[in-house]
Amino acid sequence: MKRPDNVLTTVLETHGGHCACQGACGKTHTGDGERCNAASSGKNKPLLAAPQTPHATDVQNAAAPLEELRPWCWPCWRDALAAERARANDRRTQELTEMQIGLFDVDTNAAA
Repeated sequence: MKRPDNVLTTVLETHGGHCACQGACGKTHTGDGERCNAASSGKNKPLLAAPQTPHATDVQNAAAPLEELRPWCWPCWRDALAAERARANDRRTQELTEMQIGLFDVDTNAAA
């Protein structure tokens, strides 16, 4: 009887046993091009299955379909996720600032 595959096993079989980070973590890698050289075998870092492009929230990352998942080493995933969350926070701050500009348009010619 064949053992059922788990998500990580499926991702590793589909995309290989190397971290899929291509600089998303903000570091320059010395492996295959911009690819991290962490692998699932030997003494290398353990891998996890996560979206190819990190999302800002855990809910979005957990809801990613299997087709979007790639193997990541923990340090690259942590740094790529932090970078995406910082970008999302910057976008929200900019949107909030733009929405509030109209609140402070005071007609100086109006009688008080």
